[in-house]
Amino acid sequence: ARRCVVFSGAGASADSGIGTFRGEGGAWSGVLGTVSLLWGGTPIGWRWTPGLVWSRFVSDFYGPIAAAAPHAGLVALTELQARFGSDNMRFVTMNVDSLHQTAGSE
Repeated sequence: ARRCVVFSGAGASADSGIGTFRGEGGAWSGVLGTVSLLWGGTPIGWRWTPGLVWSRFVSDFYGPIAAAAPHAGLVALTELQARFGSDNMRFVTMNVDSLHQTAGSE
């Protein structure tokens, strides 16, 4: 094949220390995660306790993303893309952490 598409997901982020939402110990797992999702994921939760919901979002979601750095696998993918050209190697991800871009991928 002359072209390659790389699909990546939560595992790529997890290897950089960012917890997944549904995985073991994830933000939505366990009793606390379920309660947080049911409360913080509703207009009522946001209206009645906006400070609590926002602080949980920042500490559970944004904080780990801000502290993360690309791991060796993401750097290796970037090196492969540089070698074969960005027209021949593309990335598709639903991750919002920008780790692919931080590693240098196009």
